[in-house]
Amino acid sequence: MRGLLLLGAALAAFAQTDTGRILAPERALHVVAFGDFGTGDRHQADIAKAIERRHAQERFDFGITLGDNFYRCGVRSVTDSKWASRWENPYTPLGIPFYATLGNHDYGHPVGICPEHRGSPAAEVAYTQKSRSWRMPARYYTYTAGPARFFAIDTEGWSDAQFEWLEAALQKAANEPGIRWRIVYGHHPVLSSGHHANERRSGVLRRQLGPLFQAAKVDLYICGHDHSLERLSWNGVDLLIDGGGGASLRFDAHPRAESLLAAVQFGFLDLKIDEQKISAQFYDLDLKPLDPHPLERRASRVGKPAEGLFHTVARALSR
Repeated sequence: MRGLLLLGAALAAFAQTDTGRILAPERALHVVAFGDFGTGDRHQADIAKAIERRHAQERFDFGITLGDNFYRCGVRSVTDSKWASRWENPYTPLGIPFYATLGNHDYGHPVGICPEHRGSPAAEVAYTQKSRSWRMPARYYTYTAGPARFFAIDTEGWSDAQFEWLEAALQKAANEPGIRWRIVYGHHPVLSSGHHANERRSGVLRRQLGPLFQAAKVDLYICGHDHSLERLSWNGVDLLIDGGGGASLRFDAHPRAESLLAAVQFGFLDLKIDEQKISAQFYDLDLKPLDPHPLERRASRVGKPAEGLFHTVARALSR
């Protein structure tokens, strides 16, 4: 009965929400990010232990997940046994909240892998009410922390309605007091050199989100899906891909000129954010830094987002 009540509450807020401010504006942030992890095998455990060791060195304020939280077919309810073995046991002992996004396996996609028991995104939303560490207030949502506004999107459940929500939320944040950075994260890449480089969904997202990110002066887009690590620079936006959270690595590559780092390794992303800069480094299982020239994005942007573009280029491409 309790599970049904939680699912009902989740459905009421299933689409989108603004969670508000989670950390003070003047707070410098230390954030961990990873995706494609919920396998329950030793690789997931090894990454979780590496994150724990890094957390002991310099405490993380919170984490974000980049989807494919539960292989191969998601969770079926808030009482699914995967919650304990693949979430609570590895991550809750860190003592920090994680703001999660959905991936294709959380939906039970592709259908051929999960013909009978599909995943329940609603259960992942509802589980927010049960956990000390798991945060997914809606399928897509926004919040502020320190000098940044974060936008968590659902690329597997992508739709015109979600695009319009993101466009409006970015426009609303254009002159938001105390906000220096705009960071969007989800599951599918808009551009990559990895296994899914030529996937149709990434092409759709690239056509729709590219003009919107430029218009809104988005600083970072962080994602997973490719089971590897990559950093790219694309039309003024820094792209960070961490699909090395535990699922089997994929070694095929499609090199791109925009790629500045590509590594087929298990690893996690370490982000430091303050009013002056964003720094990002990938770490492997032994806490070895993987990027010899890690991202350091400085606060040199002048002016506000180009409002006119929101309703011309971006909206036109959403159709």
